[in-house]
Amino acid sequence: MTGKLIAQQMYTRERGGVFHATDGYDTIAISESLDKAFIKKYLHPFCMYHAPKTLTEHGEKDPTLYPEAVTLFQPETGDLVIGQAVFVPADFTGSRSTYFMHNYIIPPGLKDEWVKQPERLFQWNEFHTSYDIESGMILPDVEAIEYNTTDILAVKEELLVRLAISEDQFKQLLFAVMTSISGKKKVFISLDVPLQDYTSYALLLLELITVYLPYAHRRKLGAITFTSAPESKNYIHVTFFEPGTLNTADRSIEKQFIFDFAAERISGVDIGGQTHEYLDYVLEHFSTSDRIDSFFEFADHALSGLPEEQKLERSSYYQLTDLFLTLSKQDPSFYEKNKLGFLHSLQKFLQVNSAEKFDLVDLFFKLLHQEKMASDPKTALDYIQSVVSLNSILRCDEATIFLLETLNHHQRDPLFHKLWKEIEQDQVTYQSIVLFMNNHPDYNGLLEGYLMERLKKAAGVDEILSELQQMLELPSLLENETFKAVFIKKLSSAITYHSFKDILAIKNFSIDRESTEFKHFKMVLLANGIIILLRSIRLEELTVTEIMSFGQIFTKGLNIRDLKDPKVKENYQIIHALYEVVSQPAHADTFNFGALNGASRSKLRGTLKHVLLSQSNPEYFPLLFMAFETEGSGVDYQGLLEYLIKNSDDQTILAFIHANTRLIDLYPFFRASLKKYLIIHPESIWKNKALRKELKLIKNYSLKNLLKEVETETAAPLVKFLKQYGLKLSVVFVLFGGVGGGAWYGVNKFFSKDKTPAPVVKTTETTEDAATKDRNKQTVERIETLDSFKTANLGTDGHTFSINMEGKRAKTIYGQVQNGKQSILLTDNQDVNYLLDLTTPSEASPFDENMILKEGFSLSSTEHDFTGDGEPEVVLAASDNFAESYIWIFALNGTENVGEALTPLLVQDAKADVQLVGNKLILSKAEPELIYEYSKEGQKFVETINE
Repeated sequence: MTGKLIAQQMYTRERGGVFHATDGYDTIAISESLDKAFIKKYLHPFCMYHAPKTLTEHGEKDPTLYPEAVTLFQPETGDLVIGQAVFVPADFTGSRSTYFMHNYIIPPGLKDEWVKQPERLFQWNEFHTSYDIESGMILPDVEAIEYNTTDILAVKEELLVRLAISEDQFKQLLFAVMTSISGKKKVFISLDVPLQDYTSYALLLLELITVYLPYAHRRKLGAITFTSAPESKNYIHVTFFEPGTLNTADRSIEKQFIFDFAAERISGVDIGGQTHEYLDYVLEHFSTSDRIDSFFEFADHALSGLPEEQKLERSSYYQLTDLFLTLSKQDPSFYEKNKLGFLHSLQKFLQVNSAEKFDLVDLFFKLLHQEKMASDPKTALDYIQSVVSLNSILRCDEATIFLLETLNHHQRDPLFHKLWKEIEQDQVTYQSIVLFMNNHPDYNGLLEGYLMERLKKAAGVDEILSELQQMLELPSLLENETFKAVFIKKLSSAITYHSFKDILAIKNFSIDRESTEFKHFKMVLLANGIIILLRSIRLEELTVTEIMSFGQIFTKGLNIRDLKDPKVKENYQIIHALYEVVSQPAHADTFNFGALNGASRSKLRGTLKHVLLSQSNPEYFPLLFMAFETEGSGVDYQGLLEYLIKNSDDQTILAFIHANTRLIDLYPFFRASLKKYLIIHPESIWKNKALRKELKLIKNYSLKNLLKEVETETAAPLVKFLKQYGLKLSVVFVLFGGVGGGAWYGVNKFFSKDKTPAPVVKTTETTEDAATKDRNKQTVERIETLDSFKTANLGTDGHTFSINMEGKRAKTIYGQVQNGKQSILLTDNQDVNYLLDLTTPSEASPFDENMILKEGFSLSSTEHDFTGDGEPEVVLAASDNFAESYIWIFALNGTENVGEALTPLLVQDAKADVQLVGNKLILSKAEPELIYEYSKEGQKFVETINE
């Protein structure tokens, strides 16, 4: 029901009513504001009257002898229903008795006025005992109900004497009623008074009880002042029953609170020997007939916002009693006798609507100021728990300072760490502590001590990072320098020797909300870890997995200038080089090691030898040549093969030969070393019939020639002799057949002519003749063509290349691709690098826009001394081996500015063969033949035409 008016309802037996047109019990009149569904659901079940058995058994008709039955209940709608049922000797027929009930329904908006004044609940005098249905079925809503204002406390003594109830019994009764309202047990009461006065005394006792009931309980209280027998009913907590009707055999009744004052029997309640602060407080005031409304107002205010269950708990009022007395009497004894319980009480009532409960907040601050710190080690942890809990609600500097002072007091005690852990449980308090420390560095020692203790058991990087992740749920810690310093130090000491895994863990470390401060802190952690790794690493123990981890760690290269430690710098450069070649072994020959000195290159090669021990994959074969490269730009092929033979199986050796057949003719030392292995080594694959067959199946002309030699060398002596001298032997047979034994001298000369020195012919040549001869020799100049140039070894898809010059001036020419564009560089024998300018005199070019060699073209190079100064120039040619050739001639005299490309002395393109003769470049098939002759006077090439 809503509104500010009080509704009415009347119920009895009549000729039809609001809900039924036939004879019977029904609502006969109601206020229009009442909802009919509400009437049927809530009012009708309480429209009843159970007449006293002692009267009905004798057929008593005098209504004045029958007690009224006043009912009070409060359904979940929030309404307050107060009604009275009376005995009626005869109904409308005049032949049988009935009852009449009149209910008032007070809406929720008005209820508190009634609840806080018990006399308005129990001193009514406006109940009707009959109604003429001819007046209609509509009753008016009323604004007020008349009630008496007798002070119940003024008649308390007289009442209790008349009812034979002692103060202790009243205390028990109050306990039972409070328990019933907050639980399920019912309170049944019988009074030793005349039946016609029964309800009057019941109402007086109910009012006296209600005077000492907290408001929350009053708002739930339900009662019936008379019934012929005890009966449990919904919304009813206290039932007054007719004396002598209690069925002690009914176990459901016996479980309830029984106050059978008429029979001097109380059961179901026993509070003796227990402390009940609230009940004691009530009894103290009850004995002096004082009201405690000020306490009820305090309690109602303190309980605001809490769940209904807590508002009804007796323990809440025990706690509130101590708080109220401490505040009202300024008496600290209630706090002193149970400090922790006192704090728990404050915590309970301040958890909701704390801003409105300033008296409780102020009391908490006074306690903190009084205590200053939780110094008692026996209770410090529990005390801190309460302070932390309260601070999570109030967020006050007083609590923060109290907590810090407590930590400071116990910092050398094992309790210190437990106190910190307790503070950490609440994010608000923890953050307030950290923020306070950020602004007051004097307290940072407490944080450092706690962190060191917390991280003591975290031995590995993963464990430390796990702790860090948990702690960074509070981002403000990143503003604390002590916090960061401790974790940097701890991680530094935890990074294990040679552990790329640890550094990767730091690099991959993340949190949910990555601020700028976090990214900077992580960068410091990673840089510090990298330095430690690079300082401690042993190159000779690296694995391929660790080298590849390097690429994950260094997604961006370090600035070498930032590395002050020479060992760290060298290790970084070496591992960086290793990563470049191991991650792209097919392009390994294009990588420039110019940044490494001789000692570092030696370490690089040693590490590669170790790394490749466990790698049989052919993709790593190019790295073997790098591992056995010599400082003279050559390769120790003998050592390479010995290494391969010692550390690889036969299939790997076979695959290696297959993959490198091109080297047989290019590098005589490789050919000789391979041949020696196949012939001499006791476990050579040549000695395995199946592998020898596979070797012969390799389609390569150079290899086949080599294998023929191996086959000859490993053949039986006679076969070897015949294979070597078969043709000569046939000639011998002819000679033997033609001239007989006299020809033996010729045969001997035939077989031994290569082994016997030629006879020395003495001459009388003069000095002048010798000089003439030398001049004639000088006129015969050596001619070099493209066929004699050293060709390029191509990388993947032809996008990179390298030419091993092994010349007097030039060491290597190679291509290096970055961001899809190729740069072509030349390294001389002093390890000086030159960027080559390979522009052409026309728009035509053998390179595309990214300086990648076009399909069909190949690169080759040679050294040739055009200037005649004994220091050869470098000639680079790009040719399609059919019609087009491009020539660049470079003098290795440096550039004017460091970093500039080396400009060629001459650039030419032509549809012709190329010849290098003396100081001339000749395009020999041109018509007419073109000659570019180097002029010492002009220090440049001059074009001439040979007709």
